[in-house]
Amino acid sequence: MDFLISLRSRLLGIGYRWLAKPLIFLWPPEIAHDKMKAVGKFLGNYAWSRFFTRLLFHYQNKKLNIEVDGVHYNNPVGLSAGFDKDGELTRIYPAISFGFAELGSFTGEICPGNPGVGRRLFRMPKSKSILVWYGLNNQGAEKISERLKDQTFQLPIGISAAKTNISSEFDLEEAIEDYVKTVVLFEEIGDYYTINISCPNTQEGEPFVDQGNLEALLEKLSEVRPAGKPMYVKLAADLEVSEINTILDACLKFGIEGVVLNNLAKPEFNKEYVKEELPFHKGAMSGLPLQRISTDMIRHVYRYTEGKLTIIGVGGIFNAQDAYEKITSGASLLEMITGMIYEGPQVMGEINQGLVKLLEKDGFSTIEEAIGSRNPLPKK
Repeated sequence: MDFLISLRSRLLGIGYRWLAKPLIFLWPPEIAHDKMKAVGKFLGNYAWSRFFTRLLFHYQNKKLNIEVDGVHYNNPVGLSAGFDKDGELTRIYPAISFGFAELGSFTGEICPGNPGVGRRLFRMPKSKSILVWYGLNNQGAEKISERLKDQTFQLPIGISAAKTNISSEFDLEEAIEDYVKTVVLFEEIGDYYTINISCPNTQEGEPFVDQGNLEALLEKLSEVRPAGKPMYVKLAADLEVSEINTILDACLKFGIEGVVLNNLAKPEFNKEYVKEELPFHKGAMSGLPLQRISTDMIRHVYRYTEGKLTIIGVGGIFNAQDAYEKITSGASLLEMITGMIYEGPQVMGEINQGLVKLLEKDGFSTIEEAIGSRNPLPKK
């Protein structure tokens, strides 16, 4: 059976690279994104299309089952926030081998995002990256929560909450209330929260890197969050070690379960991309330029917190080896988008199948046993 699944994935990958992707890449990236979302919505709307999609792309193995902060996952490979900004594609994710999906980021108010609709997304194929300048466009927490409140999800769902990006004027009280609004509206929707304090494409910058601001936010969120629902904080890619440690200390202080590592990489702080390929003077990069930064931060956070915080690893995952490196460095869960865009929708199944082989090679019976196995904690 494994041979047949491998053959299926290989054929699908060839078809995507030589047929589908060249056609998709003829469209401007933001237009292509919208069209692929429409395809995903269509496939998710009908039982027959979900069944057919599952036949083509699904892979499952019990060795990948894992429970994290009380939530059960069939596998550790999830969709990152930033793809399904309005939570419209949840029905199709299980069929293409995602173990979970993080929706949003959702903001307290309707957010149009940055100006220039249709020109806020750019491909950097030599760098295996996407330059993003969206600016948190979404329909707002009220409308989205109303639409999702009666849905039954077939996989764990994360709710990414961010501050509405409509002004360059920062007011701490208003900002905190914006986050609180989303958290409260999604109290009974989804399985965990991610608090996005690190979007690099907003007018206000990243004001919650400041210790006082962050502690005020986390203190308030700890008061309103529903009991038993995990909460994670998403960190920026360009932080100093001291800034990372400050955020980690605040997470531990206020009982936050973990961190998402990490958000997009700003070109001015990154040397992992082909310089002449940079297409726009604003925005931040996904994919390969983020890979080393993310894995290095995972290793630091895992050791600094002695494994006390759950880590969700994001950035530069294109194959099973990329995923396994993040897991053995300390990540319990993983998220991806860019790998799917460049490699094809079969890549999640390929990664999961490859993870099983890597586990068996290292003598592990479950994915949980591999977490941090190549990043031993300091001896006390």
